[in-house]
Amino acid sequence: MRRIPSTLASAASLVLLLAIPTGCGLILGGGSRQTIQVQTSPADTKVSTSPETGEYTAPTTLDLKRNTDYSIRFTKDGYSPASIQLESHVRAGYVVADVLLTGLVGVVVDAASGGWSKLSPESATVTLTKVATQPGPDSVTVGLTLHRDGDRNHVAVRSSAPGVVLDVQPAKR
Repeated sequence: MRRIPSTLASAASLVLLLAIPTGCGLILGGGSRQTIQVQTSPADTKVSTSPETGEYTAPTTLDLKRNTDYSIRFTKDGYSPASIQLESHVRAGYVVADVLLTGLVGVVVDAASGGWSKLSPESATVTLTKVATQPGPDSVTVGLTLHRDGDRNHVAVRSSAPGVVLDVQPAKR
């Protein structure tokens, strides 16, 4: 008769563990996703991730899977683009806790969901470098015409852009 309550308790524990499949990482470690704060200078910088999770404008908060590595790219017109890497790392303490406290169910759940993992760094602060530019067109066409007026030589300069200055010197003999 004593075996029946013991067997029922064991069966109930097994059903409970299978019905609520969680591990220590999911319960205590913040779940399978992690929030990453993103700040940039200048503000209003475009932020994108690879693997793609969407398009954002900094400052922003990214909600990312803990068990995935990410590359975050920052772009803004007039500035050189920048990027940082977020790497997923297994937190050994949660692996040990799962093995000791939840057994195989917790190990499987946390391993599959990323509950064991953590993204590093935990925030991203990036300063973009302004691209140096000179005002004016990307290219200028210059034409020279030489003509002789008696014993004097004349040079006419034509330019596709205003403000082009040339210094023309006679050849030394």
